Amino acid sequence: MDHHIPKRRVPVTYWCSERGEAHGQIFLDLDPTGGRHRTVLAWLNSPSRFIPVVTDPDGRIELVDRSRWRRLVPGPEVSQGDVFAHGVSPWREEDAEVWLTDGSSMVGRVRMPLERPTQRLSDFLNRLGSDWFVLRQGPVTQLVNGAAVTRVVPAPVDVVRLTSRGSRTSEDAILS
Repeated sequence: MDHHIPKRRVPVTYWCSERGEAHGQIFLDLDPTGGRHRTVLAWLNSPSRFIPVVTDPDGRIELVDRSRWRRLVPGPEVSQGDVFAHGVSPWREEDAEVWLTDGSSMVGRVRMPLERPTQRLSDFLNRLGSDWFVLRQGPVTQLVNGAAVTRVVPAPVDVVRLTSRGSRTSEDAILS
């Protein structure tokens, strides 16, 4: 029996161990019931090791080992709702510099779902393992492979605006 799952193509730029920077399109399942569609972040955190990627204009598809990818940036035309679920669960963003296994670094805001109000960036990273996470750099959203992170340098507290309760929030955790 042939079972067809509707999909859409999402343009991405990704960095991997063997190729460096590469461009392609990934496939996201469309929810046939019209409910929630799968996000790029959920797709990266799926248990599938090999993923289909359109790698050239002729539509050639390669099966790529996603564990070799260090980071991924969805195309500018991809909506943020397709990149990660905003949801109603509590979250916070922390300013930090993130260093990867290839020696590159990125400065941005690490978005972390909160399991408890006192959760620190180190708690989030230790729980993360090899899952992917969101690093926001202004309008650009980077998705980072936790297994490719070698070092994270949080922004000093004195350069981060604090709320009246003294906790950093998504709106207030910006560099002065």
